[in-house]
Amino acid sequence: MQTFTDLYKFRFVLTSLVSKNLKVLYRNAALGLLWSLLNPLVMIVTLSVVWKYMFNADENFTAMVLVALVPYNFVVYCLTGCASSIPGNASLVKKIGFPRQILPISIIVTHLIHFGIQFTLVIGTLALFPHPGATIGLQLVWLIPIFIVQLGLCIGGGLLVAGLNVLYRDVQYIIESLLTILFWICPLIYEPRVMLLEGKVRYETLYNIYYLNPLSGILSAYRSVLYYGEAPNATTFSIAIVGTVVIGILGVWTFWRHEKEFADLI
Repeated sequence: MQTFTDLYKFRFVLTSLVSKNLKVLYRNAALGLLWSLLNPLVMIVTLSVVWKYMFNADENFTAMVLVALVPYNFVVYCLTGCASSIPGNASLVKKIGFPRQILPISIIVTHLIHFGIQFTLVIGTLALFPHPGATIGLQLVWLIPIFIVQLGLCIGGGLLVAGLNVLYRDVQYIIESLLTILFWICPLIYEPRVMLLEGKVRYETLYNIYYLNPLSGILSAYRSVLYYGEAPNATTFSIAIVGTVVIGILGVWTFWRHEKEFADLI
């Protein structure tokens, strides 16, 4: 696998792939990119109605969920898209010489555009349903390292599933099933500390295991900064960084090891 610095040399290929991805997604769609707002909007309205009227959630529930849901969606879209990125571009892989990592990375860049659009929902919701006592301050600087770690997780995880799915086509379906489970083991509709540490029974071991999932630490960090107006928990965010580095190394190594076989396997 060529180094990531080669991406600059083939930036025209990356730009063309991102443009193609967007055209395929929104071909003949009157609203175009605005459709990227539909999924989180429908999800958050549904969750808010169910939790507020059936489980008596407070009025800030919508903002608490959305600040984690939008980053979560970004990771999920990247992983599912990257899984099929190599087989989905079989003709390019077999006929044209270019760094193959451009294919999954083009998926990530495409959904990065969606992430930027969807983030406007987060800003608007926080303005309508702010957490009591939360203020806008220097904690927002934390958004930069949090986003970098999140992007690293998308790239590492994306390369990992992209490479594995060429070798074993079951991976794409396994990923879809695992992402269904991931929704419930990430801090989206609940606070892990409240659920596991502040009840009548404390589950400290389970709490520690819970944060071995790097996405949990990333989403909790977003919620701390944007919703609670404070710096992220140093321990859980550090674990997320370590987990992201491990997944990144594994993803790059797996992709590099099998890249030369892609044309023969797809």
